[in-house]
Amino acid sequence: MKKIISYMRGLEWLYFVVFILLVYVQVLLSLKIPEYMQNITDLMQNNTNKLAVLTAPAIKMLLCSVGSIGSAVVSGFCLSYTSATVITRMREELFGKILSFNLAEMKRFSSSSLITRCTNDMEQVKLFISVGVQALVQCPLTVIIAVTKMKGNSTWMTAIVITAVLVTVITILLFLLSVKKTAMVQKLIDDINRLTKEHLTGMRVVHAYNGYEYQQTQFKNANDKLMRTNVSATRYIGSILPFFNISQSALTLAIYILGSSMIFGLGTIAEKQQTFSQMVVFASYALQAFSAFAMIIIVMTALPRLIISLRRIVEVIDTDIEIKDGMASGGINGKIGTIEFRNVSFTYPGSSRKALSDISFTVERGQTLAVIGATGSGKTTLMNLIPRFYDATEGAVFVDGQNVRDYNLWSLRNLMGYVPQKSFLFTGTIGSNINYGQKSGLENTLAEIERAAEIGQSKDFIEKKQGQYEARVEEGGSNFSGGQRQRLTISRAICRDPEFYLFDDSFSALDFKTDSILRKKLRENAKDSTQIVVGQRIGSIMNADIIIVLDKGKIVGKGKHEELIENCGVYREIAMSQLMSGEVE
Repeated sequence: MKKIISYMRGLEWLYFVVFILLVYVQVLLSLKIPEYMQNITDLMQNNTNKLAVLTAPAIKMLLCSVGSIGSAVVSGFCLSYTSATVITRMREELFGKILSFNLAEMKRFSSSSLITRCTNDMEQVKLFISVGVQALVQCPLTVIIAVTKMKGNSTWMTAIVITAVLVTVITILLFLLSVKKTAMVQKLIDDINRLTKEHLTGMRVVHAYNGYEYQQTQFKNANDKLMRTNVSATRYIGSILPFFNISQSALTLAIYILGSSMIFGLGTIAEKQQTFSQMVVFASYALQAFSAFAMIIIVMTALPRLIISLRRIVEVIDTDIEIKDGMASGGINGKIGTIEFRNVSFTYPGSSRKALSDISFTVERGQTLAVIGATGSGKTTLMNLIPRFYDATEGAVFVDGQNVRDYNLWSLRNLMGYVPQKSFLFTGTIGSNINYGQKSGLENTLAEIERAAEIGQSKDFIEKKQGQYEARVEEGGSNFSGGQRQRLTISRAICRDPEFYLFDDSFSALDFKTDSILRKKLRENAKDSTQIVVGQRIGSIMNADIIIVLDKGKIVGKGKHEELIENCGVYREIAMSQLMSGEVE
């Protein structure tokens, strides 16, 4: 709860104080009504001209009802505003923390779990604040004030105490039985999200392989497990409300039985009338107090879901980021445009085998370094160390002569135009996707966006689209082909006019002609930028200034194309296999 309170600011505290005051007023007015009920009962028994004498207490009773309802409405508004703003801040911090995650943190939580925490878990917390807090403030006040007004009636109070103790004991037992099941429900919701996401992302594969039954079976198993767990958890909670109704009816019956026996034992009519009116009022107080007490218990049974959801949210927010900011905002004079790996080794968390081992090389400004090797040789891992998606476990990586660990992350990544292995486009327009590469927060002009598209070989198909740069991009770029998505992501990097280009196998979906033209345009327009190119095709990297050949995380060859053909068996084998298949022009 301390975490929730930490998101409250001055205005929310003001609204919360007003909420508490109005709840107090609401409780006082609602508990004032039984007093007027007793007054009306006495007047009806003792007066013949009943209508005239009943007018004043009836009006007061009506005003109390209106005041109580008005206080409830305004207090509900205050609490709703507080809960909405608190949850907004919490969700913003949660999303901001997720944005700061690097690949290690993302793998730790998984995207499906993070989505659940941002949506379902957050809604559970919001629901408790907007409903549960109101009950936890209003109901204890009702119980305390009602019990105070009922003092002096020991016989009836004994019945109430016995009923309350019985209800508490049974509810606590049901509460404890539901806690473990509730924790399991949230994890199973993660599984449902994961399966749904996998199906939507891999829909083409599912259709191509007729995997409908397999996907349906997987989802059905997970859904049935969630259903069984949910039923098991709610079975205990669901039995509480009927138990409360039975207890409330039993309490009412007990009050009237005790009251009747007391009335029959009295001698005069006046005494019987007075006891009857007291019984009516006492029954009203008792039922209000019991209902409030029951509501407290019901809210307490919702605590497991709140605790689990809040714990999952806080777990993300309080995660210690492995990749921490340094203080440096720039490189060292004389080293601008250089990248150096100095005895770098890297091991993935939880793995016992090094993904990279003793990697050393230097790339000067304006040069192109190409990295090639078999699948799993460590090419993408090497690329990920430059923008600090991971940190080297041994050795150091230097950018502009500065150790990347010393850089402020924003400053380091602001130097780079990164094109990932899997092309990704955001929902929006073609222009907004290319302009996403804007550097230093500056807005690029349409002319700059068009220039980037022309260099990235996107301009031809963009201008054929209706709306051109305002043409719609669907989620993930699903309305573009693989080659078009790849050219748009390359154009995005070019639009940034970066100091370093990082191409992680970014030309694989391009035909040879487009690949050749694009590389030529890059050499002409980005000659002062340093390029790191991870590739599978010899044709995409053979003109690089330096080519590094990786095998099982180690450098087994370094030099130019001609040198490696002569001296590196791994490179020669790759080149010859592609030459035989016609992949090298």
